[in-house]
Amino acid sequence: MSVFAAGGSVGFFLAPVLATPVLAAWGVRSTVLFVPPALITGWVLLRHRQRQRERERAVATAAAAPAGPDRWSPFLVLTGVEVARSVVFFGVGTFLGLHWLRDLRASHALAGAALAGFLGGGVAGTLLGGRLADRTGAVAAARLGTALTVPALAGLCLAPGGLLPLVFAVLTGAALNVPFAVMVKLGQDYLPGRPGIAAGVTLGLGVSAGGLCGPLLGLLARAHGPQGVLAALCAVPLLGLLLAYALVEPGAPGRAGRFGGRFRPRGRA
Repeated sequence: MSVFAAGGSVGFFLAPVLATPVLAAWGVRSTVLFVPPALITGWVLLRHRQRQRERERAVATAAAAPAGPDRWSPFLVLTGVEVARSVVFFGVGTFLGLHWLRDLRASHALAGAALAGFLGGGVAGTLLGGRLADRTGAVAAARLGTALTVPALAGLCLAPGGLLPLVFAVLTGAALNVPFAVMVKLGQDYLPGRPGIAAGVTLGLGVSAGGLCGPLLGLLARAHGPQGVLAALCAVPLLGLLLAYALVEPGAPGRAGRFGGRFRPRGRA
């Protein structure tokens, strides 16, 4: 799951790396240069559509076997943790470059490097989260990533200069994404009979829920600047951490397994 999620994170990482020099050189109209890659990707997906349908039928057949009861209460708690993570990820991704330009008085190139570092750290954090979940348990990995987000984000707000905050940008991206793929897998464990709903909620909210807070963050930035937004976002992971400590490992208590010694997972994070 972490390898799959890292694929999407690589796309987020490459966006500022490719777009920043193109836009700086030729302006907003140069975005037309990104249309051909999108068309090529669509053509590749169209070519592999039949293979995907065959795989979906195979997965549906495998999923038809009984998988245990659905546990909605911990899944709703997990959804709250995912929403908190999404709000921070969206807020930092939106105002990080503006923080470099307005508060740190840095160049556009350095602002683009900061965003690339934040998203690149997210790729590493996604892969690291899967390894941690296999070793320490899914819930423990989700809690650890949420907890580490607080000092990383605080360092991003307080570090002086244009270069030192780059380190905290990478660390913030990594910490935020440690729980990403883990929570998708954890949601499917909570709802074994509805893996599609579980993945749709956890993965979908991880990408989109933060956008709902966009107007509020914009008003905050208008009043206190990008640094004010980043400072306010430091409180959001604390709420997510409180919810994360209400999570429980899926599976029957007392069964031996790799995730915290309590159960044996059906798949790997």
